[in-house]
Amino acid sequence: MFTPYRYGGMTKTGIDCSAFIKNIFASYKISLPRISYYQAQKGFFVPKKQIEKGDLLFFATGTSKKINHVGMVIHVSPSNIFFIHASTSNGVIISQLYQKYWNHRFIMARRILYSS
Repeated sequence: MFTPYRYGGMTKTGIDCSAFIKNIFASYKISLPRISYYQAQKGFFVPKKQIEKGDLLFFATGTSKKINHVGMVIHVSPSNIFFIHASTSNGVIISQLYQKYWNHRFIMARRILYSS
């Protein structure tokens, strides 16, 4: 089922990137802030070469370098990192970090969960 993007949206009828991530973590009883900029202040910094499934990726997609977009890693392969996010143009989708668009806008990765 297609979930479209809606700025400020928090439901399946329309959701933005930070609400999408907040809802995923809430389903595991983990509280995150509502805004991606503040989500990026939680957890711990992860170097690009150590990114794992479940890590959050933060991007600056606007003209400023301020974080305004977030996605969650769902798969790491030798050649790319796949993440799920709510995109403004296509709703909830899977993208690749090393696509030119995302790679140039990548700011950092953070780890909220830890494997046991």
